[in-house]
Amino acid sequence: MQIRRFSPDLKSKIPGNHPGLYGVPIQFPWGKIPPEKHEEFASRVHGMPLLLDAELQVEAMYFDLHASIEEHAADHPILFLVIKGQGTMRIGGPAGETRKVQAGDAVLWPAHIDHMVWTTDKELHAIVINAFQSTASR
Repeated sequence: MQIRRFSPDLKSKIPGNHPGLYGVPIQFPWGKIPPEKHEEFASRVHGMPLLLDAELQVEAMYFDLHASIEEHAADHPILFLVIKGQGTMRIGGPAGETRKVQAGDAVLWPAHIDHMVWTTDKELHAIVINAFQSTASR
């Protein structure tokens, strides 16, 4: 049995221009972390994530008060599951749709579409599932 803890006390700062944003990788595709980097990666993220032979990545994200994830697009769809708190999300760039999200909401970020999330006076915790496309289907 493999178990990966992802509680907020294990969070690490997410690199980049994302103030107040932390995460814990829960599961990674086997090939994303070369074996010679396992120890270094596990040390940086407070334990080794579950490694699967699948084009899927799962991460817990923790947004502090007044935190944000910089607006960006990904080349694959992402499922954003809010498990605690609330915040605001925008999809589609500066003129895109903006909505409040809260615990219990699931949002799909389509591939190649700008998206961002921010918090004001409440924290937000989410599970983020990246659905990579396999190279065979590209």
